[in-house]
Amino acid sequence: MGEIMPVRAAALSTSAGRPGKVRALLASGLVLGVGAAFTLAAWTDNEWVFGGAGPNDTPGTKTYAMEQNTLAPFAEESWTHKPNPNGGGLDFTVSAASMLPGDTVYAPFQLRAKAGSETLTAKLTDALQATDPAIGNANSTALYNALVYRAWTGLDAANCSAGGDKSAGTVLVGPNKPLSQTSNVPLTLPAGDAGKAGAPVNLCFAMTLPAGIDDTSLQGKNVVPLWKFTSSVGL
Repeated sequence: MGEIMPVRAAALSTSAGRPGKVRALLASGLVLGVGAAFTLAAWTDNEWVFGGAGPNDTPGTKTYAMEQNTLAPFAEESWTHKPNPNGGGLDFTVSAASMLPGDTVYAPFQLRAKAGSETLTAKLTDALQATDPAIGNANSTALYNALVYRAWTGLDAANCSAGGDKSAGTVLVGPNKPLSQTSNVPLTLPAGDAGKAGAPVNLCFAMTLPAGIDDTSLQGKNVVPLWKFTSSVGL
């Protein structure tokens, strides 16, 4: 190796007339000549890591979802998830189809956190008249505007009735509110244990045709009111 270096240096220095550049090329050749670069490549080792959330887990999101049961006595198979209008139908009893001024009809239902969900805080965030079916006798805007309602949480199906004890309930919507009234009262829907659904929360809606109404144009009409409960996280 020592004998080759002067020969290569002399040849390169006389051919280009640029000694600085020649020396740089020669130095580069010497580094390769001793095998340093190849030795480094032979000993290269790689270690890959991935983002984790613990010893046996990866980053992800928790589940936040609720479901409803509108069919008393609230059998397990009656639970359903209805995220879009018109949703599950509240049972305001048979007399709701033939109300007279002064009549009040009641509908019990339940909400709960779905199996695998975290604890939820839900609110009654929307209340409106359905647009399907079309406006008309089957969904009268005049009747929608005439009806009023109130709502409680914490009332079971037995007490969600004309003769039921309402004292144990928490007011969700006060008396004589229009059907478009929403509520800021939070509902806590607890998470279940070991992947099971959470304990249900009882709710009760009471809808009234006020006694003072004598508008005969409301006779023979029906209405489709809608209410939406929303649970939000991460906001």
